[in-house]
Amino acid sequence: MDISLILFKKDGAKKVFPVRNKATTIGRGVECDLCIPLQVVSRKHCQLSLEPNALKIRDLKSSNGTFVNGSKIDGEATAMPGDRIQIGPLIFTLQVDGQPADIIAPDDALIKLTPDTANADPEEMDRSATFTG
Repeated sequence: MDISLILFKKDGAKKVFPVRNKATTIGRGVECDLCIPLQVVSRKHCQLSLEPNALKIRDLKSSNGTFVNGSKIDGEATAMPGDRIQIGPLIFTLQVDGQPADIIAPDDALIKLTPDTANADPEEMDRSATFTG
């Protein structure tokens, strides 16, 4: 299964983060597979897990929560191609085996801003994000 997280920059350009591990940890900690260096992101925020017939996303008891398609997940959810995964102020679109083929920038209405995320700059995060997976 070919899995990617797609992030759109403010200028409309997109950045692709390929997910290559069976389990991918996302968070602020340097030990995470996808490191998002923002204070509003927990050290170990969430995890993507490839299971036999599904891709699961699990919130790792993060402070601000993990959202799928604008709804906060409680524990774990099944992720589908085209789903929007929000971690802090960032919204990634999930692409699985090239689907959906046409990915457009997320609607700003999906973003659930909290006082901590309101001033975060996704463009700054994009310049400093590291993906080791």
